[in-house]
Amino acid sequence: MKNKDFAFTLSSDLFRLKKLKSVTVGLILMVLIIFLTFAVCWVGMNLVSRIEVGEGAPNEDGVYVDENGDPVITQLEKDALIRSFDDMNKGNLMSSGAVASIEFFVMIIVCIFVGKDFSNGTVRLMVSRGTNRVHVFFSKWVSAAVLVTIYSVIALIVSGLLFSVKGNGFSGRDFGTLARCFALEWLVNISTMSIFVMIAFLCRSSGSSLGVSIGSYIVLDIVISVIATVMQLSGGNTDWMMFMPLQQMTVASSSATLNATQLCAVIIMPFVYIAASIGISLGTFLKRDIK
Repeated sequence: MKNKDFAFTLSSDLFRLKKLKSVTVGLILMVLIIFLTFAVCWVGMNLVSRIEVGEGAPNEDGVYVDENGDPVITQLEKDALIRSFDDMNKGNLMSSGAVASIEFFVMIIVCIFVGKDFSNGTVRLMVSRGTNRVHVFFSKWVSAAVLVTIYSVIALIVSGLLFSVKGNGFSGRDFGTLARCFALEWLVNISTMSIFVMIAFLCRSSGSSLGVSIGSYIVLDIVISVIATVMQLSGGNTDWMMFMPLQQMTVASSSATLNATQLCAVIIMPFVYIAASIGISLGTFLKRDIK
């Protein structure tokens, strides 16, 4: 019976989540961002392909110039520019979960979804009717995780289609890297989603949870960037940045070979954040009265 109660609660939450306009709006904006990101590469490729190459010799500054001293673009330089845009195009595919800004859209949707259910009395009504609070919490957490998964898959499919427009070659090794990047980006997004669910359960209203989440999203990013800049200028180590929730995506979306520290940052730490946020959310939700 308990399993049936959870299944009913989950199906109800998924239905209400699907009906949210913010889910559709977020999806449209996400696809638009991906398209614009790839479009920048396409424009760059077209501009480079139109550059006329010339012959020249390097001057004292290493710049190739013709017999009149005017700078020229050699074929090697043109090929290098084209390769850089090819790499950028492939990098956009590898980092589809980061390019789509999934964590930002999920943050807004989660705050509206959870906060609205507290504000309109849906959660209070469910609990008063005997629904287990643990079921209520995990129903919303799983619903948000399903949203992250759907967004991630759509972002990957759209990126793959756009990559195929001007993509040059995709090897078996590239496929393995893509699978790794997708899995790590999904895990990091689940981690940040869990943190926003925690904030929503602590604030218990759409307005306050949105304010806290967006404020934290912006302020923490600025503070960490400033601290990292100061530490770099002073010769300090900035490896700690990759362990921060919003900075893990940079490592997860990288197509380079990851070292042990980076793997720890994008595999172990997300589970730490997930466990901690779930523990805090459940601990407060089980003890606090629902008004």
